[in-house]
Amino acid sequence: MAVIKEARYTSPSGNDFIFSYGDVSRTTELKTGTFTYPMRDGATVQHQGRGAITFPLACIFHGINCMEAAAAFEDALVERGTGELQHPIYGTHRVKPTGNILREDPLVTGMNQSTVTITFTESLEDEDNETLNEVAADAISENYELFEDAAVEDFAVTIASIESVGEQLAVISALETQTQSVVDNIEPLALSDRNSYADWLASSNELKSSIRQLYTGGIGAAGRIEGAYVRALNIARLTLRLMKLPSRLTITLSSKIQGYAALTATLINQFRNDPFDIRKTRNAFTAAMLGLSGAVATVASGAAISTAQASQSRGANNDSLEVSQNPGTASREEAVETAGRIIEMLETVTAFSDSRIAQNIFVDANSTSYINLKTLVFQSARLIMNASFSLPMQRIFTLDRDRQVVELCAELYGTVDRLDDFIISNNFSIDEIELLPMGTKVMHYVQGA
Repeated sequence: MAVIKEARYTSPSGNDFIFSYGDVSRTTELKTGTFTYPMRDGATVQHQGRGAITFPLACIFHGINCMEAAAAFEDALVERGTGELQHPIYGTHRVKPTGNILREDPLVTGMNQSTVTITFTESLEDEDNETLNEVAADAISENYELFEDAAVEDFAVTIASIESVGEQLAVISALETQTQSVVDNIEPLALSDRNSYADWLASSNELKSSIRQLYTGGIGAAGRIEGAYVRALNIARLTLRLMKLPSRLTITLSSKIQGYAALTATLINQFRNDPFDIRKTRNAFTAAMLGLSGAVATVASGAAISTAQASQSRGANNDSLEVSQNPGTASREEAVETAGRIIEMLETVTAFSDSRIAQNIFVDANSTSYINLKTLVFQSARLIMNASFSLPMQRIFTLDRDRQVVELCAELYGTVDRLDDFIISNNFSIDEIELLPMGTKVMHYVQGA
């Protein structure tokens, strides 16, 4: 009978850890992208080879000193740099730990045994993440401007071509409803920064006034008579500005995603709950698509830039967890979830757009803004994923005895200033705030690595 080998992990600092293991597996990512286009059947699939290989492992430590060995292994997992995994089945690989660290100490059912569950990801080389993120953040801003220019132009050309009074009234009604939806869902985010809120409110009032004057004659700032095209351009830019400002504020990513996801759902429901099909004309649909695509573009770019800033701030300030949270990103896990959420929002808007096209309600003669939107979202998601590796990780462990929340927070973070965040992030009940019983799973962020 063959002897089962033990696994070994060598940390970036050179410390070796030998452990037993449970069932093993590995996952190989394929670097592919699927792109679909309005009024065109099928899809374009890009295949760029193999991506990351991940090795999830339940690392088991035995013996009287198992808890001390597991604790030392946990500390090794949060070291910066590339380690080496000697896998019992799949060979030796240069790796970095990714995802959550789960520590389990079964004091009743498994005496003298501690388990640390972690996923190792094969790493080709160390990268200068700060430089990478800085360049990518600049590219995100440039791509957003390309999207904005194309979306504004598409909107203005279509809206200015309307001659029917009935359709003009339908468009104005749709724009007024859309603007109110933006205000209702985004204003709570804008209120988080009193310094910029006055600017945001002024833009809101200007937008409402511009919509009412869309199809009436007016004199511009230079004294010329403005046509519907110029006024439509202004309405489009004000609409996107109204959504863009809050997306750049230093508020949590979860708050941003919640606000903008609610906005897209509201705009879509306005069409579903329209029994007389007033808003389902081609031009009214064009108005709604400006709001929908603008919401996705602004939250995607805003989340990407703030995540990159969080990553850079953390590195420039001695890995301070407090600094990393200020730009709105608490952890690597939150950033990864955000990347998935913005792609989901894009898919929701795309599905809605395709359904309108299928019913011949709207035909996009110029797909530039659509393509620019998809490029922006996928690049934003990629930047978030890249930057997330410089953010603190979550560590989860099981209490081996009853603990007081205050003293546990002080032990984990070295201060009680983070007590409120500690309680909220763990969703402790009132009883648990008074006393955490043995066996409770506790999550905290790893400070410094």
